[in-house]
Order: sequence, then structure tokens, then C-alpha cells
Amino acid sequence: MDKILAYGEIMLRISSDDETIDNNYTTGYGGCEANALSFLGQRKHNCEFLSSFPDNFVGRDIELFLKSFNIDCNLNFDDNRLGVYYTIPGKNNNPTKISYDRTNSSFSLYTVPRAVLSNSIKKAKYLLISGITPALSSQCQENILKMIELAKINDVKIIYDINYRKNLWSLSQCRIFTQKILKSVDFLFTSSNTLREILEINISYNKDDIFDETKKTVKEFQKFYKIPFVAMTIRKQNKLAALINSKSNNYLSEVYEVNQIDRVGAGDSFLGATMHGVISGWDNEKIISFSASSFAIAHTFRGDVNKFNDTQIKNFISTNAC
Repeated sequence: MDKILAYGEIMLRISSDDETIDNNYTTGYGGCEANALSFLGQRKHNCEFLSSFPDNFVGRDIELFLKSFNIDCNLNFDDNRLGVYYTIPGKNNNPTKISYDRTNSSFSLYTVPRAVLSNSIKKAKYLLISGITPALSSQCQENILKMIELAKINDVKIIYDINYRKNLWSLSQCRIFTQKILKSVDFLFTSSNTLREILEINISYNKDDIFDETKKTVKEFQKFYKIPFVAMTIRKQNKLAALINSKSNNYLSEVYEVNQIDRVGAGDSFLGATMHGVISGWDNEKIISFSASSFAIAHTFRGDVNKFNDTQIKNFISTNAC
């Protein structure tokens, strides 16, 4: 079975319903690469997670957390700290507020030995990375560039979610690194706003058409990069949708209007669902319908990992698409 190797950080998530001091808090674990991989692991895909955690009971608990989703763990344990992030879900479909405390985490300082990288990549068919990881440290950037080099040598397909976070690095830093690796990417995950901002793409579009901005952005983008498979989420006020661009064709999803309880992890669910369809050999029409439903349903619960099964996700299409 084709292996998906993901490289990324998992953090402790501390969530609050609002900003009052006496409010109750909940905790859990999350990280974009692990969230997407967990979606795939639940469907019995061959998954491996490469990361680093502190050598204490929390680090070991995260290992058990990953294994509960059928993920093989390739982990380093050391004396450094675990990253933490704090979230307050947005009210009335507004974005979730996120604050990071992850400087000098175990993961960000970890120099992955070349032998470890080589051994893992040789066994993989897909390499999953995101734009959050290179924002964490120069060491993370170096690790990613080595992984991409080895992936290309071993004919491993690269999955990249740009996932720009302005509170982790500057727009210019993100632009430089993204442009450095984009030509190596086989599966790109992003949104119109992200592509336009990072790559300075200027277009005119019909604001009354939920898909028009995304279609015109990806058309302009593909003039220069010609990435084989681009998958994009769409948010317009309280409406959700998605688009796949493959072999010069666009595939459009259903449109959803849902009460958005928690946005964190929804894009990761979209990535996991899309790659589930790709690896399973589905056609793009089936993939975009399933992955957009996964994206939309992920807004309806609190937490990072989408635990809905395929039947629930498919039923969500008929009961919630506009």
C-alpha cells in the first residue's frame, strides 16, 4: 500500500469559548500535517509521521494519540519544550483567534539526520508538508529542502499546503520560500486569497459568483507554475465550497452554508479527504464532492481532527448542500 509520509509539529491546544477570564478551557492536540494524516489513517492508509517531542509524559501521550489513528510514528524525543497554541472560536462565522507559543520547541530545533530522512522517503509514495513548518525555524526549512531533494530522487510525490500564517513569519519570507519549492510540488493545497497575496496575483472577478475569484486565480497561477493538481478551499461570508484544477480542467463542489463552530483543522480535513480520493483512484468529480463535504462538516464540531466516517460525510452532502 502506498505510504504517506508527513513531516510536521503537533502542539498542545488550549481552547476557550470566549475571552473572559473565568471561562472554562479544554485541551487537545493538533497540527495541520498530523490532522490531515489522521484523516487518512482512520481510513487504513499507510501513514507515517516524522516529528520531535519532549521526552516526558506529554510527548509519549502524543505518540499514543497518533497511534490511535493508525499512524506509524518516527519520532525524536529530547529535553526541549512542546509548542502550545490558544484558540477562541469566532462568533457568527468569524475566523478563530489563534495565539502561538511555540518558539524553540523540540520540533523546531530538531535536525533530522539524513539517514532518517533517506530511509523514510525511500519507503514513501507521498510526502506531506505545509507552509507552517518552514515558518518555525531555519532548521525546519533546511529539513524540508533536504526532504524535497530526496523525494525527487526517489520519485515521491510532494503534497504542499501553503497555509500562510502571518503571526509566524512575514509575507516576504513566505513568498521567497514558497517560490523556491513550488516547481517541485505535485499536489498544491491553498485558497485564492493566499495565492493572490503571496504571489501577488491581480485579477478582476465577479463577487456574486462564489467560484469566479478562485477560477481566475488558479488560471493566472497555472500560466507560470503548471502544477498537476491544485485543490482550493473557498470561503465567502458564511458559505463554503472548493475547487480542484487538474489537467487544465476545473472541478467545482457543492456550496454549503453551515453554522461554523470551529474552523481549526477544516482545511486539513479537506487535504486528507482529497488525498484519500486520489490514492483510492476516484475521479475528480467524486473527489471534490467528498472533500468539500469533509471541509464543510469539519466546521460543525470543536477540535482539530475530523472523526466523521465516510457515510456521514456523504450524507452531509444531501442534507446540507445549498
